Amino acid sequence: MESTPPPPPSVLNDNCSASYMTPYATVIAMSGLYLIVIFFFCKKSKKMCIPMSDSMYPHQKRLKQLERELKNYLIDEESIEVDDYQIGQTSDGFIFRGGVFPKTRNRFNAKVTTAVKISFPIVGKSISLLEDALRLSKLDHPNLIRLLAVSQLSFSVFRPMIALEWLPGGTLADYFIYKIREKEDSDRSPIQLKDMLSILYQVSQALKYIHSQLDEFGQELTHGRILTRNVLITEPDLKKCEVKLGDFGEAPSGLEYTTPIVAYMPPEILCCAERIPPHRPENDVWMFGVFIWECLTLGAQPHFRKSVEDIKK
Repeated sequence: MESTPPPPPSVLNDNCSASYMTPYATVIAMSGLYLIVIFFFCKKSKKMCIPMSDSMYPHQKRLKQLERELKNYLIDEESIEVDDYQIGQTSDGFIFRGGVFPKTRNRFNAKVTTAVKISFPIVGKSISLLEDALRLSKLDHPNLIRLLAVSQLSFSVFRPMIALEWLPGGTLADYFIYKIREKEDSDRSPIQLKDMLSILYQVSQALKYIHSQLDEFGQELTHGRILTRNVLITEPDLKKCEVKLGDFGEAPSGLEYTTPIVAYMPPEILCCAERIPPHRPENDVWMFGVFIWECLTLGAQPHFRKSVEDIKK
């Protein structure tokens, strides 16, 4: 019986190559088909592109409106610098010391020191921060902190970033701490009553202006954080300094001179049964009274070292 001669080596190599290439070709073809299907569904249905319930998609219309209204403040992300020094924290995010670089040839020599607010990576917080930026952009008073810039990427990412005016004298709270309370009696800068009254008057004018403005629902605007750490001074000399009211939130946790915000709240807010009680102009007046007490006691803290429950009692 004749045996079949073995195939030549060249035919054997071709068959092996074809058998090896077939799975790779199948994988490549299936991957391409999968990508085409995904692209088709993403193009036809935005819900598949953004499957999260708390996504940016439901807020796209409002984001476009905010972007249009804030267009005069938009700058590139690279033009905003964020330092490691944390100034405070609000319900929307963190606040850091930073700077803004103008669009000039010598931009790095013309840095403007600012406070930079960065929202938490939550859609609701991001929208809230941009809404605050819009409200601030419509306010114009010499004793109010100005909005300087908004990051261009704020409308396409989960963490908007805005730059606010920062004065070289720092906060009034820091002045009381480092220039008064941590100094020896012989080294303390003397403070006259008329200088303190001038500061109180300037803050009251800023507050009066805020209460004269209306929001989009026709309600009076309120501030809600009238504290010495939210008041900036132009220089560390109260005799000739000007002050501006801002909103830099709570001091960073762990600081010795940190007091809960509830220590400044009126009783109707502390004892309110609602989860988020409405803040009215009358509540600002109460907080301004506590602010006056803070100033006249040179930075003493209300309800010092008391817990939130003790303060409510």
